[in-house]
Amino acid sequence: MLVIVRPPGAAFRDAISNNPNHARIDVARAQRQHAAFCTELEDSGITLLRLREEPLLPDAIFVSDTLVALAPLDGSSAHSLVVGRPAIASRRPEVESVVAAALPHSAAGTRVVRVAEPGTLEGGDVVIYGDRIAIGISGRTNAVGAAVLAAAARSLGYRPFLCPVADRLHLATAVTAVTADALIGTAAGFASLDAAGPDGAPLGEYRRLLVPDGELGGANVLALDGHAFLDAGSPTAVRLLRETGLAVHELDLTEFALADGGPTCLVNILP
Repeated sequence: MLVIVRPPGAAFRDAISNNPNHARIDVARAQRQHAAFCTELEDSGITLLRLREEPLLPDAIFVSDTLVALAPLDGSSAHSLVVGRPAIASRRPEVESVVAAALPHSAAGTRVVRVAEPGTLEGGDVVIYGDRIAIGISGRTNAVGAAVLAAAARSLGYRPFLCPVADRLHLATAVTAVTADALIGTAAGFASLDAAGPDGAPLGEYRRLLVPDGELGGANVLALDGHAFLDAGSPTAVRLLRETGLAVHELDLTEFALADGGPTCLVNILP
């Protein structure tokens, strides 16, 4: 496993955000927080692929949205890189540098699948747990883009399903996977999964770690190799994650929260 990260540049102060306090983004503080985040990952045994900052692209720090890398469930060598297409045109130039960085570290013969117009797909709307892939239909990912990812996922043995996201930026804003059979999220996050329809995630298939609405930051958890990384200030999430057996790392990611981001947004994972 390799984790792609990119530090914030000066343009980060202009990141797209619905947070009413987004004008308070402090780039220097964001750079320090990102450096500490990367150090915490590496100290936990995670191998990073560090990209150069993009000085003219405010949202390029959020590398999760650019592509979704999938490994086959049968252990074969077939892999896929599903290249996303951000909904907001100004974000589309972020994509190719991540693809170029990912390809040399991908398995031989990796299939590259691209979402084309009119499709949109952002990795923040994708939650993978076990053999299931939840794909949020949101203001950032539409049904056309979701169908491209779903087809690629099925070819590798996954069971994808589409679910509605009407009240937040991305699906993963309010629900994320922490193990193959456990997810953490708010009531609204789990409601999106429950509303998936006949091919949705059956009740009881996964454990629900429920955090209160007031701890929304605790719903966006980056879980890697037995470690859970989250923004500080979510005591319920910390307790639930520890009870699950994960090593919990609370981090100061306040500057990224001002840009509607959390720890899963800051990475792209190559299995």
